[in-house]
Amino acid sequence: MDIGVVIKKYRKEAGMTQEEMANRLGVTTPAVNKWENSNSKPDIELLAPIARLLDISLDTLLSFHEKLSDTEIEEIIRKMDKMFSEEGYEKTYEWALRLIKEYPNCNMLIWQLRQCLILYVQGRM
Repeated sequence: MDIGVVIKKYRKEAGMTQEEMANRLGVTTPAVNKWENSNSKPDIELLAPIARLLDISLDTLLSFHEKLSDTEIEEIIRKMDKMFSEEGYEKTYEWALRLIKEYPNCNMLIWQLRQCLILYVQGRM
């Protein structure tokens, strides 16, 4: 999710106007508007103050738990395959559920985990 979308979502949840947010961060209202419309990004030095103001983590602000690269997903699947043989289905399933909770918006990861669990149950892994 774009940082502007995240800022707008949590600003509105906090019941704050763009002007209020701008005043509290020491920026202009048009700057906040530009962030929320994805016309610009906040300065890196403002990321922590924005997160604190919106009462969210930097991970949430930057959508860290939303996006995993294909390489990261492949590594998770390799780990899962190893876990099946070393730990068994139940522990691997619990681990997969924790990953889904950690990355709830990463559809490719969720789909890959699901496929592996299905294949394991069918005896193909």
